[in-house]
Amino acid sequence: MKTKGKTNAVAYLRTSSATNADGDSQVRQRAAIAAFSKTAGFELVDEFADVAVSGADPIESREGFAHLLDRIEGNGVRIVIIEDASRLARQLVTQELAILALIARGVRVLTANGDDLTDDSDPSRVMMRQIAGAFHVREGSPCCQTQSRP
Repeated sequence: MKTKGKTNAVAYLRTSSATNADGDSQVRQRAAIAAFSKTAGFELVDEFADVAVSGADPIESREGFAHLLDRIEGNGVRIVIIEDASRLARQLVTQELAILALIARGVRVLTANGDDLTDDSDPSRVMMRQIAGAFHVREGSPCCQTQSRP
């Protein structure tokens, strides 16, 4: 779908705490997404956000992400732009499930620095996306906790 010669896209934002909703997180995310959209020739036609949602929370429990999927299925937009992969998820499995849900709908997920998270044409690229996703995991996550030894 195109508007004024530009390809339509939607933005997705996520903040991990309610205090971030009023802070600079959404402002920073919006600015990065808008700047990328402008230089890459995308027209942002909508925005979806999950506020006070942990990056480890399952995709299926996120209201903003559900609305994003509804919009995609209803109007043909096939580009989602996020600030970076950590805004999608901070757990590798959650990130991959979100990306696979979007790939299944024929959607590309782009970061504000131009990475195409849905490009699965090269197994090495997929591996690098997964490695990068593993680095987004926050300390204190169940997968990162160390157990004390007796």
